[in-house]
Amino acid sequence: MKKGVKTKYIGAVVIILVLFYIGFQVFQITYNPIKTVTADKDVVYESITQDAIFIRDEADIISKKGGTMVYNVEDGSRVEKGGVIATVFSSDAEANSYAQLSDTEKQIAYYENIILQNTAGNSNLEVIDSNIESSINAYIRTLAAGDLNTAREQSAVMIDHINNRKITIGESIDVNSILNELYATRKNLQANITKQDAVVSEEAGYFVSNTEFSGTPVDYEKATELSVSNINSILEQQQSEGNKNSVGKIIKSFDWYIACAVERNAISGLEINDKVNIGFPQSDVSELTASIAAINADAENVDMVALVLKLGNMDENIARLHAGKVEIRFDKYEGIRIPNEAIRAVAVQDEETGEERTVKCVYVLSGNVVKLKFVDIIYNGEDFVIAKSNTTQTGYVRLYDRIIIKGDDLRDGKIVKYKPAN
Repeated sequence: MKKGVKTKYIGAVVIILVLFYIGFQVFQITYNPIKTVTADKDVVYESITQDAIFIRDEADIISKKGGTMVYNVEDGSRVEKGGVIATVFSSDAEANSYAQLSDTEKQIAYYENIILQNTAGNSNLEVIDSNIESSINAYIRTLAAGDLNTAREQSAVMIDHINNRKITIGESIDVNSILNELYATRKNLQANITKQDAVVSEEAGYFVSNTEFSGTPVDYEKATELSVSNINSILEQQQSEGNKNSVGKIIKSFDWYIACAVERNAISGLEINDKVNIGFPQSDVSELTASIAAINADAENVDMVALVLKLGNMDENIARLHAGKVEIRFDKYEGIRIPNEAIRAVAVQDEETGEERTVKCVYVLSGNVVKLKFVDIIYNGEDFVIAKSNTTQTGYVRLYDRIIIKGDDLRDGKIVKYKPAN
């Protein structure tokens, strides 16, 4: 072999060996024989999802008065029979003056209340400080719950208590001067309003301003008599537009119904008055509890029944529901979610009988040590299980354990090489 060829051959071998060494080192750095997931809490339901109709005892508020309308009540407010729902003005300018007047009246009442509290001797600083603390906590809780309307109300209460404290300790707040300005503003605004008409409710109930759709074409009093055919027919109909002269709706009862057609076998074992939980996957409405009001068989659909559920909750979001999907939840399973690939079957000896039995368990990683922990399975999903979170019994999987889902030759007490994922 010529010298030049031999040199090239040796050089190629060296390059290959260097590349192999580098690749091996990279493999050593990146290879992780153990893969884990964190034991997190999860909630699953035994449920069915169906198209449903919503039936409420509601009536349109009709007004043919022309002009600019300002609502006097907010969505969700309770309205008495004959109560003023809205005020109609001849022009936008008068309507704006009325809206400003309403805000001014609230400010006047606020500052008059401050003076009243101060002159009535409500100046115990401990009581005031306690009120401030309570209002701050209430404000934080309502914000955390996402209830912005109540949070705004709590904010006003909180500011009220803070101002009361300022006055009590002698800080300069010229409330009388503020009130005099507000009184003057009120007088000017009142002068701008020359004519107004009131829209009143002919029924007592819960006010909703939504007029986009007409109600479900079902007699409220006959909701529990619906059949599978009735429900399917209603669902197939296009939702009709609301009355063009409607300025809102009055929902006369907090009790309302959900009706849907379900397979008979899907609700076997359920009876009238049994409770189920309802989820609304197409809306922001939170889970509600319903009681079974009717289970009606249908001669034309022998495998189906009409399920009618009764609820006693009402708010602005619920009132806007017309038809859509509902998730009927029968059983709730809450615990630790574990992937199926982590579950092992291990033979253990019963301490009392001495007999060997097979139990379900997982391997978890504590530092670099493998530990065997038992699993109390309460629900089997398609690719996961829900296990009870046993905080009192030793030897069972717990929240935030690092559960091993990949690893070779695992055993209790084994020390392994493990690099946490970045």
